[in-house]
Amino acid sequence: MSPEREEMLCKPNLNLFPNATIVDGRYFWGFECLDGWYDLLNNALSLVSARCEIAPDCEPVTVLEVKEKFGGLRIYYRGGDDYVCGVFNLAEVMSVNICAICGSRVGNRRMHYHHPRCDLHYES
Repeated sequence: MSPEREEMLCKPNLNLFPNATIVDGRYFWGFECLDGWYDLLNNALSLVSARCEIAPDCEPVTVLEVKEKFGGLRIYYRGGDDYVCGVFNLAEVMSVNICAICGSRVGNRRMHYHHPRCDLHYES
């Protein structure tokens, strides 16, 4: 993921990324996926972060790894509750229908070297 987008995911959700690194005032964590899944990750992380703040019985969540695996997003984490599990599972399921490059919807599960691609990016 590009450094700019990685920072936009980390900075508002620092409670989920206790191991984030600050370099020259920018936050880095180590997302191993392409920028097309930024919106999906941003929404999922925002929901989980808000859940951790408002639910007293929700264990603190620590995101351990976010990567692409077999054409889909994988989010490994510790803590949370059933709601957190549902949010991350939904993000993983939705990712296989989203272009990993641009974030557009992918029709008919078009894969290119295990990455979902829209018609525009399928050939490149």
